[in-house]
Amino acid sequence: MITPSAVSRRFASFALATAMGAVLYAGGPSGKEGAARAGDGPACSAAAKIAAAVDPLAKGDVAAMSIAKKPASVGDFTFNDPAGQPVKLSAFRGKTVLLNLWATWCVPCRGEMPELDKLQAEFGSDKFEVVAVNIDTTRPERPKALFQELGLKSLKLYADPKADIFYEMKQSGKALGLPLTLLIDPEGCQIGLLNGPAAWHSADARALIAGALAATAP
Repeated sequence: MITPSAVSRRFASFALATAMGAVLYAGGPSGKEGAARAGDGPACSAAAKIAAAVDPLAKGDVAAMSIAKKPASVGDFTFNDPAGQPVKLSAFRGKTVLLNLWATWCVPCRGEMPELDKLQAEFGSDKFEVVAVNIDTTRPERPKALFQELGLKSLKLYADPKADIFYEMKQSGKALGLPLTLLIDPEGCQIGLLNGPAAWHSADARALIAGALAATAP
């Protein structure tokens, strides 16, 4: 059972619901309707082309991904790199990013980590990266142990030990539960949003990523 000592107090009860299997999927405020309310800042005008290209690809195993009708900037979140040093999301500009928030106490998160690892192994490059950010707030050895247990080789272990990113996304209505995944274009604009797990190395997911990369090519 999840207790306030295991997670940040400000969303402890929410984390408990997730760990018990109450993972909510797109279709509520952060689903198709929520994505449409994201706004269309001028910095994201080029992202509309990418969103249009991937919209028909959000099907099958990734049908729950909401594609933004008016892409907006995700924001410049700060988290820790594998060495424990702070890094900003803007450090990944120039890459298409699949930002995934997860925790060791979230069973669906654990289940999709090997899929994300395979996706990174196949598509990882100077043009694409799966940025999996762990939000465990206690016992930092647990994520490292899970990586070893699952034999993850391609993912890097990023961490937000205060879970600030999740809290901000929850406050903005994007996060309904864990895992939470955002597809972000090279300019830092939100293309897609998915609450809940997905088969990230399925044919559908790979087609989605390939389509996003093709749409960003000059």
